Amino acid sequence: MTHKDCIVVGGGIAGLTAALSLAKKGKDVLLLEKNERCGGLMNSFVRDGFRFEGGARALVNAGLVKPLIKEFGLDVEVLPNPITLGVEDKLLRIDGERSLDAYAGLLKGLYPGSADEVDRIIQAIRGIIEDMKVLYGVDSPLFSNKKRNALLLLPSVIAWMLKFFRTMHRISRMDRPFEAYLDEISSNQSLKDIIGQHFFRKTPVFFALSYFALYNDYIYPKGGVGALVQAMVDAIHAQGGEVLLDTEIQAIDARGKVLTDSGGASYGYGKMIWAGDLKSLYAMTADATIPDKDRKAFARRKDAILGHRGAESVFSVYLAADAPPEEFGKVASGHVFYTPDRRGLGTVHTAELQELLGRWDSVRKDEVYAWLRRFCRYNTFEISIPALRDPDAAPAGKTGIIISALFEYDLAEKARAAGWHEEFKSRVEEEFIDTISSSLYPGLKDKVLFSFSASPSSIRRRVGSSEGSIVGWSFEGKIPVVTSMFRMAESARTALPDVYAAGKWVYSPAGGPTAIMTGRIAAKRCLKS
Repeated sequence: MTHKDCIVVGGGIAGLTAALSLAKKGKDVLLLEKNERCGGLMNSFVRDGFRFEGGARALVNAGLVKPLIKEFGLDVEVLPNPITLGVEDKLLRIDGERSLDAYAGLLKGLYPGSADEVDRIIQAIRGIIEDMKVLYGVDSPLFSNKKRNALLLLPSVIAWMLKFFRTMHRISRMDRPFEAYLDEISSNQSLKDIIGQHFFRKTPVFFALSYFALYNDYIYPKGGVGALVQAMVDAIHAQGGEVLLDTEIQAIDARGKVLTDSGGASYGYGKMIWAGDLKSLYAMTADATIPDKDRKAFARRKDAILGHRGAESVFSVYLAADAPPEEFGKVASGHVFYTPDRRGLGTVHTAELQELLGRWDSVRKDEVYAWLRRFCRYNTFEISIPALRDPDAAPAGKTGIIISALFEYDLAEKARAAGWHEEFKSRVEEEFIDTISSSLYPGLKDKVLFSFSASPSSIRRRVGSSEGSIVGWSFEGKIPVVTSMFRMAESARTALPDVYAAGKWVYSPAGGPTAIMTGRIAAKRCLKS
């Protein structure tokens, strides 16, 4: 049986951060990843010469990514990632806060009778941007090279923390669903849809309305998001750590501190960091292996974790177009949030969808596809063109495009259970492409060389994320993990002895920056204990 000081389970960005942090401190660390490559929901892949992003289309720096690259000496070049917002034929390339006035003008042009409501929304966004500057506008001291000298670090830590806590106090007052907040300042449902329908249901106000600050903070690694992942894997090896791929853990003996994989191999650990789905951690840990004194706490924690769902997932269509990137660059930048119809989704993705799912056994396919057509017409899409940021991402004169939208896991899973998941996927691909071809990029469908897709059900099976979630827990209902920035240091705790956790399932709301942060916190817990 293999035995290590520290074992990290899960090779996403959180697990990689944790493993690299431990390896750099001289720990005998082993990272176990269930898939054939690391990255999880941050990865790149190549199909017929076209490079696509398999998860996050770009990275939010948030004062973390660039310092991480610098601290660990990663050979990663960072490229700009300009954002375009669009509704119908009105497109706006975001250029800092100056674009906020232009965005207000765009909205007032779409909804001329709601000018006052637009002003109130823009005012709220401005206030949150000021707070987000504190959170994402400076490099976090946790990834500062100055930490080697406590006296040099102390002044910057104090200044950063004072600003941080003042900001978090203001943000804590906006920790409620954005839908309810928008209802208070606007009665125009279409306007509210355009503002928020590309966010997860019940997303906290401060997180949803901070997107202008986040758009300005996006970066794109040359070679794709996967280039950062591979650089971190290489750095782990360089520091003496070990990475095992295609290794899926299936059983945990908490008392004996032993992991068992699907092939029957065993791994003993002194400390363990779980950087995967928390439901899997608690489900595969045998209750009988929990020490008696910890068993009640473990049972309570297990019930809370297994009793809550992940947030909505995403449906992504990947296609190759027989046209140069410049043709698409004339329309918008390489990262676009686009809504083809100003009317917005309304109840299409809520009440109408739930009605379909509620009577699924009697629903006809044509009813589902009629709903899907409306869903695509009024929805907001995230569109990514890697070659507009990095020309090496596609063959000369060709363009790879990713079209995504938030999507309900249960719909894809029910289609799978009914035996027509592949047909369903093909129909969604067709509707996505038709929608964008008849709006943002006229004639696109006639230039498609090939296309394929990933549904929420596909994501669930590929990366093992409950309900195919890409951001962790659903905001609907009580979230079973830390939700306060003031308590983020507690997020790494689990109900298992000498086991810590990291990633999108241990803190909410989650994203790439919090995954990195919790990976660092979990590593520090291991080192301290």
